[in-house]
Formats: sequence, structure tokens, C-alpha cells
Amino acid sequence: MTRSLTVLSKILGLTASSNPNEARAAEEKLEQQLKARGISREQLEATLDMSTVDEEIEAISFRYGKPYKRIDPVVSIIIEAVADYYNGQVVYTVNDEDGKYMSDYRQIEISAARSRKLEIEIYSSYLIQAVQDDWAKHCKEDPFKVAIEGAAYRNNFRKSWAYEVRSRFYQMKKSEEKNGRQIQTKSRTINQSALAVVNSNKTESAIVNEYFKNKYPSLRSGRGFTSENNNAGRAAGGSVGLSRQVASGSQKALSGY
Repeated sequence: MTRSLTVLSKILGLTASSNPNEARAAEEKLEQQLKARGISREQLEATLDMSTVDEEIEAISFRYGKPYKRIDPVVSIIIEAVADYYNGQVVYTVNDEDGKYMSDYRQIEISAARSRKLEIEIYSSYLIQAVQDDWAKHCKEDPFKVAIEGAAYRNNFRKSWAYEVRSRFYQMKKSEEKNGRQIQTKSRTINQSALAVVNSNKTESAIVNEYFKNKYPSLRSGRGFTSENNNAGRAAGGSVGLSRQVASGSQKALSGY
């Protein structure tokens, strides 16, 4: 399967998400990609054979977001959780994209398979917005407690939300490796066996990890974040949609790819 078609098939899968925000973001991205290539959605769907996965794994690094003076721990937890689910690695660099040192800024850099880039970006952006939306909703539901406990309560709510999401990603990945997974798109269903999932994750992780070690041979692990236990935050993080609506397939024929 060619790289462009792999990317489009993954975005197409995300449009079938049960979460309206996730689906809407994917629809917008798909429309942009199809317009740039001069093809219709119908042409894309007619070309995709979703029953197989056949793609070459190439590890790359890419930046997420803009440089930050202080990276929000919640953003870090979310991005690391998403990257790990997709067999990626995260590093916080003090250099810009041209290699220039930024004394007061940090940038999030993700190493992953090239075919996972859009999935990681879409999923991360969706969840970062979701935690803000859930906090705003909670403020309306319990304004007195929010006002009394202040910034510490906000931080605990958001971090608990993010840790719950991270835990769910971990459990979801383990479940897929034990039971296989079913990926639903608008037009078809893909079934992958547990063995296929395990082999795919192992292969992809090995390639990405080797790439990461070569790119950052002297990297040292930093300190992790302290876990929080805000019940309201945990409950909200436990209800946000995380269904994997991503599909891969093989190309039959589509000119221009």
C-alpha cells in the first residue's frame, strides 16, 4: 500500500468515530487531503481494500504544537499516552526545527512510524480539547467547589482526567493484543487477530525504538509527573471516547498515488 493511500485510509477510519468531535476533526482533515489530491471520497472508498494491512514501516520525528515556555503536564501526559498506544516515543527538546538552541522554550517532538503521524496528531488534539471541555462543564456543574479550592483543584481535575485516559489507552492496547481488534469504518469492518496485533506492535516498536536511540544516543530519562486522584476528573476521563476508528488496507489502483 502506498504511503498516501495509507494516510487517507487512516483518516477515513477516524471519520466513523462515535465521538462527534473526533469525527468532525477527521472529516475536516479528510476533505483537505482529498481536495489537495483532486479525488472524491467515493473514489477513495472504492479503491481501498480494508481487509489487509500491507505497508512499509518508516520511522520519523515530528514536532507537535509550538514552542512552550512551560509545557502543560496534562498535555504531556496525553501526548505520551497517545504516542505509546501507537508505538511511538516522546522527547522534549530545547532546539528549534533548524537546530538552534532555545534557552527559554521547549518543544514536543514525537518519533513514530510515518503512517501514524496523522493519527497521533488528530487523537492528541482531540483529547487536549476534550479535557478543556470537560473542565469547563465541571465548572458549571460545581461552581462553588471550583471557586473555593481554586487552581490546585483545577490542576488535580485535569491531571486525574489525563491519567485515567492514559490508563485506558494502556488497557485498550493490552486487550487488543490478547483478543484482537475490530476496526469499524463507515462502509466496512476490519478484523485483526491477536497474533497479528502483537506482531504488528512488536515490529513497529522495534523500528521506532532503534530510530529513537540513534537519534538521541545520550538521552536521559526525566522525572515523571505525580499522579492525582480527583474523582470527578477520573470519572470524566473515563467517559471520553477512545474507540479506535482507524483502518489500514491495500491499494488496488488509484492514479496519482
